[in-house]
Amino acid sequence: MKDLNDLMQAILDMDATQRKAAAAAAEERTERLGSLDEERKAIAAEYAARAQASGRAAAAAADVANRAALEELQRRRTAAEQQLDARAAAHRDEWVAELVRRTLAQPRAGGEA
Repeated sequence: MKDLNDLMQAILDMDATQRKAAAAAAEERTERLGSLDEERKAIAAEYAARAQASGRAAAAAADVANRAALEELQRRRTAAEQQLDARAAAHRDEWVAELVRRTLAQPRAGGEA
């Protein structure tokens, strides 16, 4: 009977040792997962900061390009307005003469029939 008790005690001791080892492994795994999660968060934060900086740089570059394009459009508009003014000035005397001719060619109201 003593041998049976010793055998049972040995089995219980092995079971307890195995449970302690399993608990230690689970605790180690939990700690490792926690450190991996912290590492993941740090990497995500770093890439988010990089993306934000890259986005700001792209926005700044686009702003510079848009300003340059706007200045070019304004320069072209001014040049076109000056061309139209020059064309109008070149034909102004012709238009005035034509308007005067048409006005003089109209029959006078209440006068001649």
